[in-house]
Amino acid sequence: MSLLARGLVLLALTAPAGMARPTALLTPPFSHTLGFQRIGRHYLRLYLGRDFKVSNPEGMCGAKMVEEDDPTTSRDDHILTLFGVNSGTGQVVYNVKLIEPRIYGSAGSGTGQFDRPHGIACNPAGDVYVADTGNDRVVRLRYAGGHLHWVSVLDDDLRAPRDVALDSRGRVYVTESGADRVRVYGPDGARIAAWTGDLDAPTGIAVLDREADYNQYQTDAAVVIDRDGTRLSLFSLGGQLLRQIDMRRLGLTRAGFSYTAFDRHGNCYVTDRENDQVHVFDPELKHIVSFGDDSRFSSPRGILVWRRFGQLFVNEVEGGQYYWVGLDGYLIGCYPGEFDSERPGTTIALYVTGVADVEVRITGPNGRPVRTLTPPHDQRPGEVLIVWDGLDDEGRLVPVGEYRIAAVIRPTYSTPRRIHSKELTGLVRRVPDRQSRVSP
Repeated sequence: MSLLARGLVLLALTAPAGMARPTALLTPPFSHTLGFQRIGRHYLRLYLGRDFKVSNPEGMCGAKMVEEDDPTTSRDDHILTLFGVNSGTGQVVYNVKLIEPRIYGSAGSGTGQFDRPHGIACNPAGDVYVADTGNDRVVRLRYAGGHLHWVSVLDDDLRAPRDVALDSRGRVYVTESGADRVRVYGPDGARIAAWTGDLDAPTGIAVLDREADYNQYQTDAAVVIDRDGTRLSLFSLGGQLLRQIDMRRLGLTRAGFSYTAFDRHGNCYVTDRENDQVHVFDPELKHIVSFGDDSRFSSPRGILVWRRFGQLFVNEVEGGQYYWVGLDGYLIGCYPGEFDSERPGTTIALYVTGVADVEVRITGPNGRPVRTLTPPHDQRPGEVLIVWDGLDDEGRLVPVGEYRIAAVIRPTYSTPRRIHSKELTGLVRRVPDRQSRVSP
């Protein structure tokens, strides 16, 4: 069994309930939300009118619109235009900066109408695409002057399209649930590819191409949800199936994977309406962490991660929530827990849920600093191993005694980094050499 496996088993067996507040996602401060971190039916009706009805919310998207950006200041850069699908009424709900919310569309099959729409995608230029599921089509809209406008039907010869995604080159990706495939369109609207890859009624899709802004590791991939919300598939943007995992790999007996989004590090966030959680996966689709429960989320659906600042938005059955991408971590242990001069040093094993700056501080029995270890690069999610050779900052082997290990982890997103850090602590002992412990 690996260090990670042993450590996580030990944590599961010994950690008291409520031991630590989960911080993989952070609640923004009041100064940033003005108290509106979570909104529900009451607030939506207050701002959209008493006749507005929340009815089966589905996908969401958002961007910093070029036409609304003030290039003379960065103070408005975090203010996004968000679009959410209110599927039961055939509407798209959106905001105009911080001025007012608006509604576009109605139920039907004509211009400006939708029948059980699901996914939605947009870009900063104002292009907006909607998967109009009940009408078997994908619709193109335009956001300009604070309003949504009908442009055209991208394709009306589809079978139950469920979600749509855009890449930085203007390509459009559509999950065609009724045909077990993903359709790819060029910027001119022409069909250019179709992916199958053992897909079974695909629903949600997220795409991140290597030329996209705020794509730190040049991820070039798509994640697709299928098999009734119980499986995830990782594709290259050439349509090659790279990896598949189902809910059982997460230890789940039921799941409702709904929508997905990438962060700037290529990690993938997946909403799960059955388990009231957001699951996080690394760029290779390996599970990192699951956040939430029925006290945190209420049937989460659409999700948006604005990669520049790590802003994360989730809509729910009766509203939505706003978070920042944060960071959580655990000290798995120090291996070995004791050392002497014959075999000095120990390996410090950590687990982090996101890309992290890590600094390890070691203090001696008298509480004075002994050594500071700072890895030369950001640590990727998962198991992190840092070796302490048992020496102090002067290069001398530390004397016999108990030493406190404190690993301080910080997220790499700008604002969360300033307000959040977490200290993970443990103990290791320098013991007398064996020959000195043997009686003459």
